[in-house]
Amino acid sequence: MDTLLQIIGFGPAALGLFITADRNGRLQQLLDCGLQVHERSASLEQWDGLGYEIEANSPIADFLGGIRRDGVFAQCLDQPQVQRWLQVPEQVVPLVQVSAFLRQLAQVIIERCQAHPRAAIHFAHGVEDVRCEADGFTVSGGWGNSSSRYLVLACGARVRELQPQEAMPATSVLCSDRVLRGRVDPILRQTLEQGRPVVVLGGSHSAFSVVGYLLERFTGLLGLGSIQVLCRRRPALWAASTRVAAPLGAQDRVDEDSGEVNRFCGLRGAAQDTLLQIEAGARASVVLHIGSTDPQPWLARGALLINATGYRPRLPGLLDAQGRQLRLDQRDGNLCKHPQSHELTVGGQAVRGLFGTGLGFSDRRGATLEVGVNFFHGRCAGNILHAVL
Repeated sequence: MDTLLQIIGFGPAALGLFITADRNGRLQQLLDCGLQVHERSASLEQWDGLGYEIEANSPIADFLGGIRRDGVFAQCLDQPQVQRWLQVPEQVVPLVQVSAFLRQLAQVIIERCQAHPRAAIHFAHGVEDVRCEADGFTVSGGWGNSSSRYLVLACGARVRELQPQEAMPATSVLCSDRVLRGRVDPILRQTLEQGRPVVVLGGSHSAFSVVGYLLERFTGLLGLGSIQVLCRRRPALWAASTRVAAPLGAQDRVDEDSGEVNRFCGLRGAAQDTLLQIEAGARASVVLHIGSTDPQPWLARGALLINATGYRPRLPGLLDAQGRQLRLDQRDGNLCKHPQSHELTVGGQAVRGLFGTGLGFSDRRGATLEVGVNFFHGRCAGNILHAVL
C-alpha cells in the first residue's frame, strides 16, 4: 500500500498534525511515508476554518505557541502582523484574523505536498464513506477511492440537530454557526426591525457568543427583552489559565508540557463576560431563563430561534469489511478513544489504525477530557503521530 496515512478534513485540527510533526522534526518523515488529505471545500480560497465574526476564546499565544520558530512555518511567523502578536502574546484577537493566519499555514503545507511525489492535499474531495478492512482503510467519494494503512478523522463538527420533539419550521430556526460567521445578518436585522424576539436555545459557549454577537451588531435595534436565552442549567465558567491571575478550580487540569488548561469546560473569554453582564442586570435587552428550554411559546409569538445547543463531530459513513455500518462509541458528544492506543473505539474495542482529532475527538484523562486539546500544541496530534510513525 503506497499511502501510509489518509486524513479526512483540512481544517484547524488537521493543520495541528502538520504543525506538531514539524515541531517534532518529523514532517519530512510524514510526507515520505505517503499521505493523502481529503478536504470537502472546493479550494483554499473557499476554506474558512475558524472564520467567525467574534473574538477568539483564548490568547493568541495559544495559536502561536506550538509553531516552531525555525521550522517550515517560519515565514508565516515573520510577517509584521504576527510579530506584533508575539509582542503581546496574551492579547485576544478576532477569529477572522486567526482564520486568515491559518490559511497561510495551510498554504505552506499545500506547497510542501505539491513538491513531494508521495503527498497530496485534495480539495473538492468530499468523503461519502470509509470501509475499515483488515489491512487498512478505503475512503470513497464522488471523485473515486483511495486506500491507506492508517486514517485520521479531522472532519470538524456540526451544530447539534434538534431532537424530533424540538423540531421547528425551518423558516423559524437558524444555526448558531451561520450566525457567528456573519451569514444571516439580514434575517436577524429584519426580525429585530419587526419587533420580533430572538430566542437563543442552549447554554453552550456558542450560545453566549451568539448573544454577544447580537449585542454588538444590532445595538440600535434591541429593546427590553429582545433576546431570550433558554438554558437547561446555569452554564459553568471556565476557571483559569496560567496567563490569568484567578486561582485554578478543583476540576481544572493543566498540561505539564504546555501549561494549557482544559478550555472545553465552561464559558470563557467574551462569552463568559456576556453571561456575567446579563446576570448583573447590565444587559436589559437580554432575558435569561434557567431550566426553561421550550421555545414553543416564543415561536407562537413570531420569534426567531437560534439553535446553539452545542456541537457534534461530523462523521462520514463507516463500514466494516462486510459493508455493515459501524457506530463509533460516544460519550457526552465526544468520540471515545482507547486509553492506551488512542484509537477510536466501537463497542469498547479499538478500531486498529483509526484516529480522530479536533472538536468532538478530544482525548480523555480518566473521566475528564484530556487537557491540551488545543490542536497546535496539545497531546492529541502527538499521540496520533507517535502511533502512525
